[in-house]
Amino acid sequence: MAESQWMDETNLTTVKALREKLGMPLSRHHDPELVQEEDEILQHYKEWLRFNHNEFGTNRTKGKEFYDLPDVIFFDFSTQIPRPKFGAHFDSVDPYYDDSHLACKDLEIVATSKVTGYATLIQRFWGTGTDGREFSFTYRMTSLLRKVDGKWKWIHEHVSFPVDLNTAVGDLTCQTGTTGKPTI
Repeated sequence: MAESQWMDETNLTTVKALREKLGMPLSRHHDPELVQEEDEILQHYKEWLRFNHNEFGTNRTKGKEFYDLPDVIFFDFSTQIPRPKFGAHFDSVDPYYDDSHLACKDLEIVATSKVTGYATLIQRFWGTGTDGREFSFTYRMTSLLRKVDGKWKWIHEHVSFPVDLNTAVGDLTCQTGTTGKPTI
């Protein structure tokens, strides 16, 4: 078992390589007959990261193409976004993050059929908001995906922080202690 590493679109290569970088034992739910679908889902994540780093601030509408709108349900840090409201949520919140960067670790992709799958990961999000304030946080994420018209799309995402139950305070570093840009 490898030590977890931060990754972005530059070093997410193949599902095999991804598994070698996983900081925990591999799930027993991988079906060897669905490795092509897992590679396709990995491509979806790589394209999302590439888009986020290169086009988000100038072509934000394209970001909605990664989701199966209006069918997405999104469990955000502070609220849930029921269907069909995710598109409006994306439009209202995401402009703040025009200058943002993403990295992930412990990304595990599991295809459950030729057209469905899920992924779990720790995601790092940092940058400067449109108000000039720097932001930096790390969170857990679980995503459900479906292949729609030949393209993988998110149909549900759940993001969260660990919370100390004694103090009711969330850990915005997700027990990584990281701040700022991670070493990739």
